[in-house]
Amino acid sequence: MAVARPLPVYATDQELYDALARRDDRAYAFLYTDTFPLFQNWMLRNSGTEMDAEDAFHKGMISLMQNLETGKYTLQPGTRIRSVLFEYAKCVWISELRSSRVRTRSPMTDEIDIQSVDDVSRDLERFELVQMVRQSLQQLKDDCRKLIEWFYVEELSLREIAQKMGLKESSVKSKRYACAEKLKAIYQQAEKQSGV
Repeated sequence: MAVARPLPVYATDQELYDALARRDDRAYAFLYTDTFPLFQNWMLRNSGTEMDAEDAFHKGMISLMQNLETGKYTLQPGTRIRSVLFEYAKCVWISELRSSRVRTRSPMTDEIDIQSVDDVSRDLERFELVQMVRQSLQQLKDDCRKLIEWFYVEELSLREIAQKMGLKESSVKSKRYACAEKLKAIYQQAEKQSGV
């Protein structure tokens, strides 16, 4: 009986991306194991079943694989491949929700169904914006970047951040404002350059 080798662990998204680009089956297995449970939880909260989650996720994985192979997708600095796969799978589910096949078999009312589609659509429309913000974040000094991520992403309170940074809460509040202004300036510059 053959013993299954343990899945590799990738230290960086670049390593994972390179393995995926080489069509390394174990890299795809790692990405599946790492991402599917999160996607399944999201699906169950957004009108889907476990079977729907598997179907949408596999289609999303295939789309990512095809786009890697054709060069339509290349890894951007600061991007998590897990997040990219998640977005591909979400796109599949949005298409499914909009199709008559799902609407006719769904026990939910149209009102709830449309609301969840609109929520997910807004998420997808923000994806490009989020990518630009992430790239802008990478240009901030380390202490500013951490403060912004703790406050806006991890949703820590100013008091918790003050404890982490060894500062007074009032100082953190001022610093958060200054860092947010720097981030805004970097983002606006990137926006001008991209012509958005």
